[in-house]
Formats: sequence, structure tokens, C-alpha cells
Amino acid sequence: MGSRSSYKTGLWEIDWVAAGLLISMCLLLVGCSTWGLPDPENSVSDESIVLGIVQVEARGPFFRMHQTAAQVRFFDVRHTNTGKRSRVDMTGHAERFVTRLSPGHYELFRIQIGEGPFRSEAQVNLNFDVMAEKTNYLGVWRLQVDPPKTVRMLRWEVLAETPNLDPVKVLRDVLGDHPLEVSLPKPEFNQNRLFAVAPSQPRAKYFYRR
Repeated sequence: MGSRSSYKTGLWEIDWVAAGLLISMCLLLVGCSTWGLPDPENSVSDESIVLGIVQVEARGPFFRMHQTAAQVRFFDVRHTNTGKRSRVDMTGHAERFVTRLSPGHYELFRIQIGEGPFRSEAQVNLNFDVMAEKTNYLGVWRLQVDPPKTVRMLRWEVLAETPNLDPVKVLRDVLGDHPLEVSLPKPEFNQNRLFAVAPSQPRAKYFYRR
């Protein structure tokens, strides 16, 4: 009887420990969900709308089987004063991006191109300004992608508009009440080398970067 009683006592102790752990986890989750969240009103008032249009085209014949048209997956920018980095994702085959950034001077330093399962990145150096209380239009980015080869380049041209495109009409739904401010990234003509990144193939060190 003594052994059975001690066994039940051990089970009760385990149950209390488990209950204590469960309560602690719940309190931790509640704290994580509420602590340190930014004020939505401040985040909106301190940020400006930034938008642009991206056009990607191939510069030569592609010899991969099941080749998929190149598209921009994302690009990264850095606020030069604060050092804060932001990533702008582009889903599917979108040709337009709309995001919010704090006013200031920015450097666009990385862009990733997707071609089906293949990924390529280029380290770039373009600069632009985001003005407060304005809808900042970064122009039309016309990107030309080399076919897969040992040394592959990404050529970049920035235009205020193209002959067949009126940015005000295309972007009217996101302009809101703020006036449109054209802030083209500089330099307007640029080229950078593309490096394959995981999970792309091949893994030859010469043109594969982790």
C-alpha cells in the first residue's frame, strides 16, 4: 500500500509540473503577442507609399528544358541614415510593387531573379529618396537578363515612363490624396553580375554563391 500511495503522489507531482509548464507557456505566448508591437497609427503616419513598375526580358536564347520566364522575386533596400533594411516581395509575375518606407535616402543593394526552380541574385548599388507625405514613384525598371552561362549579367535601365505606359493611370488606385513624386533610382543605367543561389544548380564554385 505504501508503494502504491507513493506512486500516486509521484503522478500528482508530475501533473502539477506539467500544468505549471503549460500555464507558463500560455503567459509567454500572450506576452509575445502584445509586447513591443508598433503603434499602427504612428507606423502609417511616419511612412510613405513607394511604388514602381518592373519589366524583365531575356537578352538571348535559353537552352534549359522547361524554361520559365524570368521574374523579380524580391529586392532589398537599406535606409542609409538608420541602416534599417527592408525587403519588397513580388508575388507571381507581378509587374508592379507597392510598399511603405520611412522618408529618407535609400540604397537598393540586392535583387533576386527567379526562373522556375532557378534563383539568381545580383549585388547592385542604386540610390533613391523617399519624400514625406508623397506617393513616391520609382519609375519603370527595364531589366535584361543574360541566358545561363559562366558569366551572366543583369542590365538595368530606369525610365520615368515608356511610350505605351502612363504611370498615373496604371497606379491611380494607390495614389490616394498624396501627390505623385517621381524619384528615379540612380544611376539610371547599370549592369551587375548574376550569381546562382540555393536551391539553384549547378554548384560549381565559379558561378554559384551561397
